[in-house]
This record gives sequence, structure tokens and C-alpha cells, in this order.
Amino acid sequence: MAKQVLVVDDDQNTVKYLSVLLGEHGYETVSACDGAEGLEQIKRAKPDLIVLDVMMPKKSGFVLLKQLKRDERYKDLPVLMLSGVSGLLEEFRAHTETPSDKPYDHLRQAMKKTIQDMREEGLVGPEMFMDKPVAPDAFIAKVNQLIGS
Repeated sequence: MAKQVLVVDDDQNTVKYLSVLLGEHGYETVSACDGAEGLEQIKRAKPDLIVLDVMMPKKSGFVLLKQLKRDERYKDLPVLMLSGVSGLLEEFRAHTETPSDKPYDHLRQAMKKTIQDMREEGLVGPEMFMDKPVAPDAFIAKVNQLIGS
């Protein structure tokens, strides 16, 4: 039986692209357009992996992630977060504090604070981050690393 991946992103082109890519590599996909719908799909589909965008309406990726990590039923469900700021978040995870000249620093700071708050609550962050747009081979490699093929 094929492993199932839930793709949660408000950009329908991203959802279609990732769904086709995953399907070509033997994964089944379900999708949601925001965090609220994503939570409903998690309850319904019970996926093996969640690919989760950071910035979405109704319920952001981080809000959904915190909700999942607090819930015994879903806390061990692997999450691959998609973001345009993953490099900074990986630096944060490695405990480096190199300044960034990239745009949207206020967003990066808010995301760093969210991760820090999660750590202080004893919650674990997502298993991996990846920049959008995703490189197909790198994306599939990360999916395989998280849940196998």
C-alpha cells in the first residue's frame, strides 16, 4: 500500500505540482488549502507525512504545527515545512545567530520566536524545512528520508 502525503498550501499551483511529483514517485496524496482544512484532512486521511506551508490564511502552518505537536494522536506525525525562509530557520536550529540581510526580517524574527516558544513548551518543531519553490529531486529525497518510498 502506498504511503500517503497530505499537502497543505494555499497556492493551488504548489499543491498540484507537489501532488503530481509525489504521485510519480509512488505516493498517494491528499490536499488542503489552509491549516483549518489541513487539520480536518489529518483526522480523515491519517497521512504518513504532512507537507505544510508556513504562510496560509485561516490557520498558519505554525499554528497547525503547534496544535499537532500538542495532540497525542498526531505529535509523532512527521512534518516537512515549506517556506521562503528555511535557511534562517535551519541556522536557528543549529543555534547560530548570524545576522541576515534578506528581506522580510520581521517575518523571520516572528518565526524564530514561534520556534523558541515551542521549545520552551517542550514541543518539537517540524522534522525538516525546505525552500519554495522546491527542487523536485531534493523534495523527493526529503520525503524518502522522512517516510521511505
